[in-house]
Amino acid sequence: MNRSWIISLVLTFCVIVGGGVAGYFVVNKVPSQIQAEPVLSQPQQNDKSEEQVPKKTKEIIYESQKLVVQIELKDGSIGSGFLYNKKGDVVTNAHVVANHRDVTVMTTESKEMPGEVIGVSRNTDVAVVRVPGLEGKEPLPIRSEGDVELLDEVLALGSPLGLQNTVTRGEISGLDRHLQIDPFEYDGVYQISAPISPGNSGGPLIDAETGEVLGINSAKIGQETIGFSIPISDVLPMVEQWSEQPMQSLPEFPELTSSPDTPTAVTDAEQATYLVQYFYDSINQGDFVTAYSLLGSSWQEQTSFEQFRSGYFNTLSVKIDNLVADPQENIIQVTAFLTAEETKDGEVSVKKYKVTYPVKYENKSLKILNGSGEELTTESSGSDGSNQ
Repeated sequence: MNRSWIISLVLTFCVIVGGGVAGYFVVNKVPSQIQAEPVLSQPQQNDKSEEQVPKKTKEIIYESQKLVVQIELKDGSIGSGFLYNKKGDVVTNAHVVANHRDVTVMTTESKEMPGEVIGVSRNTDVAVVRVPGLEGKEPLPIRSEGDVELLDEVLALGSPLGLQNTVTRGEISGLDRHLQIDPFEYDGVYQISAPISPGNSGGPLIDAETGEVLGINSAKIGQETIGFSIPISDVLPMVEQWSEQPMQSLPEFPELTSSPDTPTAVTDAEQATYLVQYFYDSINQGDFVTAYSLLGSSWQEQTSFEQFRSGYFNTLSVKIDNLVADPQENIIQVTAFLTAEETKDGEVSVKKYKVTYPVKYENKSLKILNGSGEELTTESSGSDGSNQ
């Protein structure tokens, strides 16, 4: 393969810019002179329907999302990262955390945790954030050998435009690409077709078949569905060295103007809807431990885990048709419109519900305080199989 894949037009640096660092692709070579444009202000949609996603892939996505975090800076910039070891170390892009030592990390279940940058490269767009609150958790599996081939199916996880828990699908569409985004050199990176946007930076590129991390999503070309991911195998030795010997002082980066498409911090209302979505994702995966952990302390005091789990004994699946958040003083009311498939005495019924959840922060984590709802319609005979 020609290692001098040259870009003939200036390509705009289309990733979320952390710490005020911005850049651009240096003039080098593109086969048909594609002009790079600023990244879209709305997330791109995947054409493939949810029903086309294999069950195994859905399980990989669900398990991987637990270990992908949103990284927030004091200036409102947002990026992504993923847990790679049991020390609580999160891998991300250098441009996400540049010129910052302390960051805030938000997990899938809306827990905010402090993080400290323990390593950042001046030349390679990679960094490591240590999060004590994640210590001891089983990390994502890493593909330590770069045996990636063209057309391998991949998943890109992260928080594009601050939309946490976003997953897009695509393929490895190119290998051994070479780019420059000052001050970083991108040498031998993967070209991917999975759509990515600002905020995806630092998120993992995952093998759709095995769930292994293949790369770190880092950049894209304008409005085209062409992204670039740094092979994790290339930077793993450097990352592991920082984990063993954290940097005492961090390099400084030039203070440049941030991209106009840098997203603002995610709102509490958006985060509340993510929480309810994640609650039902957990229910559908049979992960009642995680679902129960999202409940507020008063609800847990009134309902034991066994009681909570038994409430879904007759529930086969729950689909969220719509979520509406209504921010109020010190609380957010999230209304969920649901379609539940339930069973009783061997007969399956489909019912629709409207359920309202008050969501509020408890100890810096959003929690579902309680739930109340009503059945809207019954599409076939059956009984209430669960407490939605």
